[in-house]
Amino acid sequence: MRETTEAPFLATLGESDRNHFRHLALIRPQLPSETQIRMLEGLAHSLASPRLLTLMARTPHWLAHWPILLGLAENEATPESIRRDLEMVVSLFDQMREMDHAPAQEKDERAEAVKTLYHQLSPALKPVAKLLAKQLARTVSATGTTQELPPLPSEDEDWETLTAPPAAAVETPGGGGFQREDRLARARETAQAEELLLCLTDADPEIRQAGMQNPLVSEDLICRALGQCGVPDFFEEVYAEARWYFREPVRAGILEAPGSPPELSRRVGIARELLAALDRGAAGRSDLRRIVSLFTQLEEGEYQFVTYWAKRQAPHLLRVVKYFYDRLQRQRNGVSGSLPERVEEGRWASLEERVFLATQGTQEDQLMQVLKDPDQQVMALALENPALTSRILASAVPTLDRDRAERVAAHRTWSQDPLVAEALVHHPHLSEASALRLLDALQGVKPCIEVLRNPRLPHLEVKRRALETLRGLYLAMDVPQRITALRASGGELMRHLPQEVLQDEETLRQMVADRQLDPGILLRLTRNKLTPRSVLEQIAGHPVLMAHAPIMSELLLNPKTPREASVRIWGLLSEVEQQQLLRSPHLPAALRHLA
Repeated sequence: MRETTEAPFLATLGESDRNHFRHLALIRPQLPSETQIRMLEGLAHSLASPRLLTLMARTPHWLAHWPILLGLAENEATPESIRRDLEMVVSLFDQMREMDHAPAQEKDERAEAVKTLYHQLSPALKPVAKLLAKQLARTVSATGTTQELPPLPSEDEDWETLTAPPAAAVETPGGGGFQREDRLARARETAQAEELLLCLTDADPEIRQAGMQNPLVSEDLICRALGQCGVPDFFEEVYAEARWYFREPVRAGILEAPGSPPELSRRVGIARELLAALDRGAAGRSDLRRIVSLFTQLEEGEYQFVTYWAKRQAPHLLRVVKYFYDRLQRQRNGVSGSLPERVEEGRWASLEERVFLATQGTQEDQLMQVLKDPDQQVMALALENPALTSRILASAVPTLDRDRAERVAAHRTWSQDPLVAEALVHHPHLSEASALRLLDALQGVKPCIEVLRNPRLPHLEVKRRALETLRGLYLAMDVPQRITALRASGGELMRHLPQEVLQDEETLRQMVADRQLDPGILLRLTRNKLTPRSVLEQIAGHPVLMAHAPIMSELLLNPKTPREASVRIWGLLSEVEQQQLLRSPHLPAALRHLA
C-alpha cells in the first residue's frame, strides 16, 4: 500500500484521527471481520473529522452493515449532503417497517411511497439499500434482483480525493467559497447546524455576531461552539449576553472548554462552587468558613447570577448575598505567604516550604501549584489537604501529566467524587482501565453525553460503556423524566439513543405538545427520518412552526411527513423558499409534481 503519510490532509488531523485513518486505510481493501465491524460502528458514531467520515461513507461494503450506516447518518459531523443521502436510506427502511404494521387500506399508499423514495436514492446507495433489503428478506422492487456492490477497493488509493467532502459541504462560512457579505448573510439565515457552528467559532467578530443573531442558535449549539472555539473573545461575548449568562449549561460549557480564558473560568468556577456550598448548607464551622471565603473571592459581575439563583432556590439567603455584595470585600484568609516565584536559575522553593503549603495552604493558586510539584510526594500530601475542593482538583486535572492523573484516579476518596471523576475520564492520557473504573462514579445523563461528545477521548470501550449507561438511565425513567432529560440535553439524546428515543412515541407526543418547546429540538425531530409519522403530523400544527422556516423546510424534505400536512405547509412558503426547496434532490416527488 502506498505510504499514507504522504497525504497532505493528514497534517490537519489530530494524533488520534491520524491513527484512525491508518486503521481505516489498512482494513478498507478487505471484507471486515466481526471485531472490525464493531470497531467501525464505534467510529461511525464517535468520529468528528468530516474527512474520515467521508472516507467511511464512500466505502460501500462497510455501509452494507446497518449499524455502520446508521451511525454515519446520525453523526452530526458527517458532511451535510452525505448525511442526507444516508438519512434517506434510513427513512426507506423505517417506512418499510411502518408499512408492515399499517392498516390494510393504507398499505398501497405506503408501498408507493417506499418505491418513490427508493428511486430518489443516489446511484451509489441503491446497491447498498438492495443488499440490506435482501438481508431483511424484503424486496424493494417487483423483480427482487439485487444489484451487486462495487468490487473491493485496491490498496493504492488517492486518499486526498477520496476523503474530500462534497463541494457543497466545503463552501461554508469560514472557507474561501463565499465573499464576506455572503458569509454574513449565511451566518444570519443558515438552517444547517454545522454551518452555523462554524460561524459562531469564526475568527471574524462580525461573523460571530451575525451567527449569534440567527434564530436557530440554541443552548446546545452554544455549548458545542464553546467546546470547539479557540477565540477568547467569543467566550466573553457569550458571557456578556444575558440570555446565555444565566443558563447553567452554558456556564458549565465555559468552565469545561479547553479554549476558555483562565480569568473567566476562575470567575464562573468560584460562583459555581459557592452555589454548591450554599445548596449543601453549613453543617459546621468549617463549612461556614468555606462559604465566607468563597463570597470574598466572588467577582462583582457574578453577583447577578448568585442573586438569580437565590431568588429561585433559596430566598432566605438573599439577605446574605446582599450583605456580601455591599461589602465587596476581596481579602483572602489563609496563609500569608504563597509559593515563591522561581528564581532566574529555574530553581524551586525549598522542599520544606512546599510541603508546608501542600499540607497547610488554603488558596487556590497555592494548591494548583503544589499539585504540579516536581516531587510526587508533595502532590500526594496536597491530595489530603482539607482545603482542597473537588472544583479545584477538577480544574487542575487537565494540566496534570499521565502519572499524576493515574495517582488521582487511584485515590480512595477523589476517585469517588463525581466532579473529579468526570474530569479524569476526559483526560486524554488516562489509561482505559482507570477510565472504565471511574465511569461508575459519574452521576446522571449529562456526564455520559459529555463522554460521548468528546472527540479527543481515545478509548472506544469507554464511549461504548458510557452509551450503555446512558441507555440504561433513559429506559429506567418515566415519561416526565424522559421529557426533562431530552429538553435539558437540547435533544442530544436523540443523537446517541435514536432507536430508544424516536420509537418512544408517547414521550415525543407529550413533549411536542408543549407550546414553548425549544425550536432546536423540533428541528432535530423533523430532520430525523426515524421520527414517527404521527409526531411529524403533530409538529406540522405546532405554533413555533410559523416562526421558523427551517423547520417547515425539514418537514417538507422528510419523506415520512403526511401528504396533507406537506401540502398545507407548502402553501405557507414564499415563492423564493419554494424555489430553493425545488433545487434540493431530496424533495419528495409528490411536492415536486405539485409545484
